[in-house]
Amino acid sequence: MSQVPGAKGLPGIPLAGWLVSGAVVGALSFMIVAMSYRSSSYDLEKFGQLPLQSGGRLKPFDTLARTSLQVITHRTEFTDPEGRSRPATEWLLDVMTSRLTDKGRAENLKIFRVENDQVLRLLGVERRQGLRYAINEFRDKMADIEKAAGEAAKVDPARRDVYQRQLLELTRHLELYIQIATLTLPETGLIPPETPPTGEETADDRWLTFQEAMVATREGRSNPATEAFGRVLLAYAQQKPADFNKHVDAYQEILQERVAAPAMAKVRMEQVYNAVNPIYLACVLYVCILLATLAGWMMGDKVIAVQRGVLAATIMVATIHTAALLMRMYLQGRPPVTNLYSSAVFIGWGCAWLGAMIEWLDKRGAGNAIAAVTGFLSLLIAQFLGASGDTLEMLQAVLDTNFWLATHVTCITLGYTASFVAGFLGIGYVLWGVCTPWMSAEGGKALVKKTYGVVCFATLLSFVGTVLGGIWADQSWGRFWGWDPKENGALLIVLWNALILHARWGGMVRDRGVAVLAILGNIITAWSWFGTNQLSVGLHAYGFDQTLARSLRITWIAHLALAGIGMLPASCWWSLRPKAVPVAPVSRSPKVAMAGRR
Repeated sequence: MSQVPGAKGLPGIPLAGWLVSGAVVGALSFMIVAMSYRSSSYDLEKFGQLPLQSGGRLKPFDTLARTSLQVITHRTEFTDPEGRSRPATEWLLDVMTSRLTDKGRAENLKIFRVENDQVLRLLGVERRQGLRYAINEFRDKMADIEKAAGEAAKVDPARRDVYQRQLLELTRHLELYIQIATLTLPETGLIPPETPPTGEETADDRWLTFQEAMVATREGRSNPATEAFGRVLLAYAQQKPADFNKHVDAYQEILQERVAAPAMAKVRMEQVYNAVNPIYLACVLYVCILLATLAGWMMGDKVIAVQRGVLAATIMVATIHTAALLMRMYLQGRPPVTNLYSSAVFIGWGCAWLGAMIEWLDKRGAGNAIAAVTGFLSLLIAQFLGASGDTLEMLQAVLDTNFWLATHVTCITLGYTASFVAGFLGIGYVLWGVCTPWMSAEGGKALVKKTYGVVCFATLLSFVGTVLGGIWADQSWGRFWGWDPKENGALLIVLWNALILHARWGGMVRDRGVAVLAILGNIITAWSWFGTNQLSVGLHAYGFDQTLARSLRITWIAHLALAGIGMLPASCWWSLRPKAVPVAPVSRSPKVAMAGRR
């Protein structure tokens, strides 16, 4: 692959690599984003941009629609009776106007996901493909559901069986659906205050719930915003697209007078963020990078040239990941890590760029593979965590400190990032050596050197982050250290990384030992990241989710198995088996050969 003078943006990456990678990444990105577009005679996009107040912040109706539908059905779109995929905003309007029409469109949409057979029998429905059901299919069982859910709620959460947990989950979904249908979502204001914004938040900036606005109207206190929003819903219920679009425009003009321009800009930006969905986009592209990396390893002598081109694609996808991170920071007005979801996004971002840096130095594909695998897995975890609701939610009071979020939390999360990268480098070493005959002594040592370097980086960041956390704790709770589970988890990471370094310095382990210890480090890092939250104790017990416990167990078992494989005798390692030395044939003269025949 020829190099164009002056045309390389990063040393070693040819122009052709940038052009081809850019074309492929751009085409895939366009296809993924275009798939989210759904045409409609209703201006659903403009309605989705309209703001509301919920969770202590302004957000677009598009976010309310997507998060609510995802909580109920684990998707951000739905399938209509004709089998077409439709946007969440359309579903939200169907539910909000369900009491204004007798056609019952919302009640016939199959959005409630039910997996448990006992719950299905309680609902009186048969198991079907997709496991999604409409509320009209079990409307006559609502009293039975309420009674059974009341009994399940009395059981200690730690002792509930699968049936009771899924029944209570269905009840929560039904409650959310009813709140949307009756416009009674808690702590959610739909109608903006009449006073124009002053630039500083005051008690008068609270938005009215729809019920409060309607009560004010009945008492003779007319509000143009209430009337305009009511006309929007009525036009949709009456299936008049032209009137709907006109009333949306009129309501938006009122909002521009009552909502500050910067706030409206954030709401529009959030709607764009939702539509593009850069997190999902990057997640898909990381898989493509991994496939390209694997293909490059099969190219023989051209492997370095191919991996240089893949590195260009890795940098482009990591840039998309960076754009998503920056957009979230702008929308929240906070540093990058504020909750478990954002920590997964940030860890994936750090892993991707660290992998790109390794690839720049290595030139053999290891960095591309690390960036792809860790980036994809981190964003997959983020997608799972995002299923519980709004990922841009306001912080708990103890976390609502920008300085410490920018220092302690960012530093400790970068420590997680480096520890995971080291662990996956160790996994790569073990799989390369055990499962293939291609790991040379030089290649294995080079990979372990990178593992060692990343462990040094992880040790420094984890230690500094832990110390900064102690200073924060002293200011917030009056003590530097309290043996809180989260504090213990951070300390374990520091100690384990230090153990790897000392074991290497003292000659207690060599290449294989460093790789195995790095793999085991992933178990400790996962415990500190998620495991401590599952204990539901301590001052750091935010983000509790019992469903993560099973995933953690599977992760730990898999890493223990990989560590066990790494400790197998050298004879079990394909790349470490003694190579058979070919024996050259012995040439004999014709006389000797004739003598041998006698």
